[in-house]
Amino acid sequence: MGMGLFSWPLDGHDHSLYMKSMDNGQTMLFLGDSLCEGDWKRDPEGIGTAWPGAAKHLCRKLGGPKLIWINRAQGGARSTEVLEQWAAWKEAPPEALTVLVGANDLWRRFVPWLDHAPISPEDYGRNLAKLLYAARERGVTELFVCTPTTLSETPDHPWNSLLEDYRGWCREIADACGAILVPTGEEWLAAVRAHPEVRWSYDGVHPRPIGHARLARTWLHHALGLAPLPVTERPDLG
Repeated sequence: MGMGLFSWPLDGHDHSLYMKSMDNGQTMLFLGDSLCEGDWKRDPEGIGTAWPGAAKHLCRKLGGPKLIWINRAQGGARSTEVLEQWAAWKEAPPEALTVLVGANDLWRRFVPWLDHAPISPEDYGRNLAKLLYAARERGVTELFVCTPTTLSETPDHPWNSLLEDYRGWCREIADACGAILVPTGEEWLAAVRAHPEVRWSYDGVHPRPIGHARLARTWLHHALGLAPLPVTERPDLG
């Protein structure tokens, strides 16, 4: 891993120029895979039942900014599909973009789906960098990069260990592009280790409601400065 793979468009710029708090009435767009999707197409509010929806409701409960929340995550998406989705975006660009993708990039090595090929960590990094730069070019001022979580309920499963390479690219690219890193994967693993008695997911990949609550808390804390919660504590479902 290293900067030599990329020619960073934002190098030499003051990344702090892109950092500001979210204001009432601004739009937050979520892109990603099945962890984010939550059947948003059937939700009148367009946010769905996954963790972005949990974050919206908890943000309101905690007195956070009154945002316009839009979810366009697609089940099965890899970084390639998310990049293509943004390239085809016809609506007005949002003020903020959150992306959580990467699990399928690796999972396709082990579990085939459609005609999707696996995507290497390096190509994942390239796709993520292209996405962030393209969003900046279209006027998105706040970028939030979430790290992928797990592919197995066993924390030290080899598939989970391989995902660390993808998280590493998230950290490096977020730093280089002036994005805010949201350590969803790291905090998810810490919660699984701290509470092995909890069924955080249905299959090691897709969160149960308590897992979505965990992800929402992580995002609200790191993205908006809300909902501080020690990673070793279980989130409240109430």
